[in-house]
Amino acid sequence: MRYLLRPAAGSGLVWLTLFAFNPTIAFPEAVGLAQPIESPEQHEARIQWWRDARFGMFVHWGLYAVPAGVWKDKIHAEGYSEWIMFGEKIPAKEYAQLAGRFNPVKFNAHAWVGIAKQAGMKYIVVGAKHHEGFSMFKSKLTTYNIVDATPFKRDITRELSDACHEAAIPFGCYYSIDRDWYRPLGPGNSYKQMNVWDYPHSPPEDFNRYFDNFAKPQVEELLNNYQPAVLWFDGIDMMNNAQVGNLYQTIRKLGPNCLINSRIQGCRFPKAIPPPYCDYISTGDNEIAGKPLGFEWENPGTLNTSYGYNQNDTNWVNAQEVVSRLVEIVSKGGNYLLNVGPTSEGVIPQPSVDRLMEVGAWMKVNGEAIYGTSPWKIFHEQVLLNDKTFRFPDKNSAANVDVRFTAKENSVYAICLAWPENDLLIKSLGNFDSRSKRVAAVRMLGSTESVKWQQTANGLALTVPQEKPGHYAFVYRIDFKVK
Repeated sequence: MRYLLRPAAGSGLVWLTLFAFNPTIAFPEAVGLAQPIESPEQHEARIQWWRDARFGMFVHWGLYAVPAGVWKDKIHAEGYSEWIMFGEKIPAKEYAQLAGRFNPVKFNAHAWVGIAKQAGMKYIVVGAKHHEGFSMFKSKLTTYNIVDATPFKRDITRELSDACHEAAIPFGCYYSIDRDWYRPLGPGNSYKQMNVWDYPHSPPEDFNRYFDNFAKPQVEELLNNYQPAVLWFDGIDMMNNAQVGNLYQTIRKLGPNCLINSRIQGCRFPKAIPPPYCDYISTGDNEIAGKPLGFEWENPGTLNTSYGYNQNDTNWVNAQEVVSRLVEIVSKGGNYLLNVGPTSEGVIPQPSVDRLMEVGAWMKVNGEAIYGTSPWKIFHEQVLLNDKTFRFPDKNSAANVDVRFTAKENSVYAICLAWPENDLLIKSLGNFDSRSKRVAAVRMLGSTESVKWQQTANGLALTVPQEKPGHYAFVYRIDFKVK
């Protein structure tokens, strides 16, 4: 399996080879994590809304928004600002003092939800606890939370949950289940991502106590108090099989319709498809699957190089790249969970808002090619263009355009990732034989101009409207005849 990694700064393409898999093979690594017994209908009923949504908002917000990538005059101009406690090995007691400076007086849950809706996002996942160990919700298990430890004294998780409910947008919670730098969790594993500067002699048993007495009970708090539609974990294989199974069964009991991502077990790509104890696969950060996986998947992505707010990170991805990523992901059957990192005042940075508004304008015109769609028989084609009159493009033509495909009911959407300056021929939509679907109508979304078309064994030839109906990517809707 190959993964396409588009760096957050938009600096080019990198192919990352992980491993090949056969969805029918059970891998040895999965032994002891057998898929819980569940009918396909049960999974289908739980996942359907998420599969239709295709586009969601991720929110990384915590105490790390206060230093915002700067610690004692040391500037981190790029990278994950939410990791500053780990990167600088900040003592927990010193880091905890940030809570006294965290007072997001400009926070407005309804405004955030409004931004997501205008961007065309259909669900929101908000950080309830990141690796720093600070709870962004009222918790009975610790006073190290936003209500009890900050001058703000408000439960932002409650406010966002309520605002999402009012807007009919599913609300989810991110929870760092097995990394917590505020608490002793033992020496860790091969990832070496535990707080050993404060707790150098912490034994492995500390992790079991943390899981049994804090992490799992906090997950229960989230389920009981906020009824999240999604629990987005970010594990690193610290839990043993029994703990993973126990957590999964607890979630199923308290939130039978709550979706669970594959990082409940670990952040590596699953070695068995479908993976156990989850509803969908989370790929690596800003990593896009090389082809459809045959199972639900989602890519978490950033608008610059950080998830948390970084005051010096100006490596913003432009709206065209965001649309391109969204189209590529959906063409392969995935969802795009695009992150924003609010400031310590509670404001989503304006560069993020500007880009989301541009994406939202594109979605208003072309959203039907995204929402509720599935992968087609192929997900892309390099289409040749013709620089003459309406006819089949010459195979020797130098010009081409990259086309992605999605499908819904009796239609296929051919999404051109650049404006086709001349007539084009989509070979995969040709009338090859008696089994080929016959085209009944073609139009470009957002355009009032008619599209001339001709379907033969060579492909589907299409004209291009005189006026562009928008920006970034352009969608032909191809409707087939109903037999």
